[in-house]
Amino acid sequence: MWDLTQPLNEHTPHFPGDPPFRREPIAGMEPWQISRLSMSSHSGTHLDAPLHRIENGAEIDALPLSRLVGTALVVDATGLAENACIPVQVLEAFADRTWPGWIALIHTGWDRHWQDERYFRHPYLSVELAQRLVETGCGLVAIDALSVDSTADGGDAAHKILLGNDVLIAENLRGLDALAMGERYGVACLPLPMSGADGSPARFIAWEPGEL
Repeated sequence: MWDLTQPLNEHTPHFPGDPPFRREPIAGMEPWQISRLSMSSHSGTHLDAPLHRIENGAEIDALPLSRLVGTALVVDATGLAENACIPVQVLEAFADRTWPGWIALIHTGWDRHWQDERYFRHPYLSVELAQRLVETGCGLVAIDALSVDSTADGGDAAHKILLGNDVLIAENLRGLDALAMGERYGVACLPLPMSGADGSPARFIAWEPGEL
């Protein structure tokens, strides 16, 4: 099994304007150790619910487990420049290999810049790619970068296209280089079931088919 989840701590990069992760031990509770946590609902590896960008969209706790566990293909989007648009051609190899509800793991390799300023200048989905993912019946798009849209330019087109068509989004994955391009993997993306939430930190794992 592979844990594709970035660690949550005070060094976790956060989207510009979002509150950073904070953990504060609560005094006076000895011998118990209890902490107060403060963070964005989109801190670290997280899942976007449609409500994140779509008015009256579904909330995190309304998503059935069947939407959060499934089979994925790794899409090669490596080798791109900073703030580059990921072209629709990355899906050419999957023209006849997708199925309704498939999960796309977009491998940019940008997790190598996790605590570097370059992390905020990651590649992002083109409008054509986002639309094509919808057309293929993709149910969840997960990327090893801060956002499916350009952080540097403040874009939102991919979020609107995907979430507007009930395609879930997971961001800030890591370790996709351990998975083979084009191969099928079982995956699970499990957010906290917070009532009415627009998003939640999540544990994202993968395994070889038949292993579980």
